[in-house]
Amino acid sequence: MQRTALRRVAATAIALAALGAGALATAGSASAATGKNGYLESGEFGLYYNSNTSGAVWDLYVADPNFWGETFPGPGNGTGQWVNDNTASYYNHDSLTWWVYTDADAGGDEGDLPPGYVGNASARFKNLISSAYHYKAR
Repeated sequence: MQRTALRRVAATAIALAALGAGALATAGSASAATGKNGYLESGEFGLYYNSNTSGAVWDLYVADPNFWGETFPGPGNGTGQWVNDNTASYYNHDSLTWWVYTDADAGGDEGDLPPGYVGNASARFKNLISSAYHYKAR
């Protein structure tokens, strides 16, 4: 009888350990990216107020079809300024290509920025970007 109780305790302990390991394996990352918080994290696309990826950054984790009414959260030069038609450089810190457009809803000129791209906006895009997508929108 004592052996049976010992086996039950051991079996319960093994089951609980397996359950705990499964829960840990499926738990989300504590360092998941948080878009639009002013800090460029892995998995995000950053639009900068100034050239050379300086000043305030507006970080996107998901597509945004219309920058109207959005402001740079900061920190840095440009904090509180409008994002729409007011970005000079970018950093694609995502594993996906991002597309930028000079008008809302993927309108106007289209430009693509591959993963890892860092650079200044060309004359065609500087201070003219109004929407961005992590997929080709048109």
